[in-house]
Amino acid sequence: MGVNFFNRDTRDIEFLLFEHLGIDKLLTYDAYQDFSVDDFRMIIDEAMKVAREVLGPAMQDGDQQGCIYEDGKVSVPESFHECWKVLVENGWIAVSNNPEFGGQGLPAVVGGIVGEIFMGANLAMMSYPGLAVGNGRLIENFGTDEDRALFVEKMYTGVWGGTMCLTEPDAGSDVGWLRTKAMPDPDAGDPRIYKIEGTKRFITVGEQDLTENIIHLVLARIEGSPPGTKGISLFIVPKIRVNPDGSLGEPNDVYCGGIEHKMGILGSATCTLNFGENGKCRGILLGEPNSGMAKMFQMMNESRMGVGLMGLTLAASAYDAALTYAKEREQGPPFTDRKADRVPIIRHEDVRRMLMNLKSGTEAMRAMIGKLFYLMDVSERDPDEAERRKALQQVELLTPLVKAYCSDFGYALIRDAIQILGGVGYCREFPIEQYSRDAKINSIWEGTTYIQSLDLVGRKLGMEGGKVFQDWIQGVMSFTSENKDDRDFGPDFKLLFKAAQATGDFAMRYMQYFQGGKPGLIALSATRFLECFSEVLMGQLILEQGLLARERLKEVDTDSSDGIFYRGKVETAKYFCRNILTNVFARHMSLQQEDTSAIDIPEEAF
Repeated sequence: MGVNFFNRDTRDIEFLLFEHLGIDKLLTYDAYQDFSVDDFRMIIDEAMKVAREVLGPAMQDGDQQGCIYEDGKVSVPESFHECWKVLVENGWIAVSNNPEFGGQGLPAVVGGIVGEIFMGANLAMMSYPGLAVGNGRLIENFGTDEDRALFVEKMYTGVWGGTMCLTEPDAGSDVGWLRTKAMPDPDAGDPRIYKIEGTKRFITVGEQDLTENIIHLVLARIEGSPPGTKGISLFIVPKIRVNPDGSLGEPNDVYCGGIEHKMGILGSATCTLNFGENGKCRGILLGEPNSGMAKMFQMMNESRMGVGLMGLTLAASAYDAALTYAKEREQGPPFTDRKADRVPIIRHEDVRRMLMNLKSGTEAMRAMIGKLFYLMDVSERDPDEAERRKALQQVELLTPLVKAYCSDFGYALIRDAIQILGGVGYCREFPIEQYSRDAKINSIWEGTTYIQSLDLVGRKLGMEGGKVFQDWIQGVMSFTSENKDDRDFGPDFKLLFKAAQATGDFAMRYMQYFQGGKPGLIALSATRFLECFSEVLMGQLILEQGLLARERLKEVDTDSSDGIFYRGKVETAKYFCRNILTNVFARHMSLQQEDTSAIDIPEEAF
């Protein structure tokens, strides 16, 4: 075990949960009536303890030891076994999942915060329970009673691991071109049992020595099914066959052909898996034939939320490390008094600017992600069907933002953290260079930023004839109108209004481009639209927090710890709007140029 670098201050987390979102409303739902706000506070405190004492000290082991591949087997870093044991024994594997199958049944928003804490301490380690839980939830939702009894509890309780197997060597994001095939097995005596043959690549935690079995969810095409995604089915494929009584049988002809040599998350095994090399791999059809992609999207969307959360949590961990360093490192006199003694670098203007990028950026992302997790709870638990439907539509609209924006912005913020540390920023003496390497995968995992942008433009903008997006825009406009003359935040609300207008103009122009035969302009600017949309949403949420913090200041001593926090929140809201939200205007200006030079340039000129 190495040094623990995890040092998260939970005050902003508590502000988000208990003051901004007001999750006490969730306690009125039947599923959460046995919990209290005090329970949630205790859970966060316990998660912090596990992160500091168990997960954090193993983070560098994952990076320095990495995973070892030998003869089809993968060994994870030694200290990860102790981490797994602690997570399993204390019920941390499936905190927001169904208690009937061994989950803790917490609200998704509380589980999301636990995820932020744990992944901030050791991202590579948390990939193992993350895939197992997502896998189990898919089987719980779409499997038979027999499937649920055989697999779900053992995955939720950490006895077995899990993966999702989509990507192939010749079929990455274009899943419809997959070659893995499924053939009926007349010897099985069960029409749901198929022989599986094919190769899957880039399979996260596809092989490991933490659990006695791994349950793979594999996309394959049944012979004779239609081409493309319409002909894809989903199969439960255990590494070791499972007998009807739940005991383990013989190996299932699943072989790990190797692991990738990556720039980051080295403690997480990224595998090539070969199914049926000897003709003996068996899979259980999950649901109806040719419905695989629709089912897999549930797990993919949950994973997209998780990947966005990774972007936040690594940036937040980088902020924690940079802040500690900036308070301790003395260098140079102030710019305004060159004859003075040197000072801690936190007193230098440019360092404060970068720290504010990190502070306001991570707090705004946390607000956006927390809001989305909260909406997930409402969409699943609210007794009012109309409220559930409205919340679900917002979840669908905003998921691409969380996945793509937090992935890219989190990585950009870590760059600032490295810069604050100067020369040691890219040295292994400090953890930020590892955060940077670990974070880069996030913009690629679960669909690139461009794929998320096309999902936003092609599918989400048109929901309910565009009404879902228009209602959101109108909500921002109403919010700014109500507060445009605010004595503290008036300029910020005016900026938010203009940024929302610009974002709405993107959508209007896209309609014109579709109708006017200019679809290339949409493809060229879609990622910018997603970034604008995200920053307007975060601007709204951070200003909500700023107004709330100002009200709370009336109730406390301004020099107390709460007073300092609320004063900081007010200034953070201003900074975000005046320094980050303003990026919307540059992107909108670029859109207005309708520049096609990237298309017009001869390919040979690159």
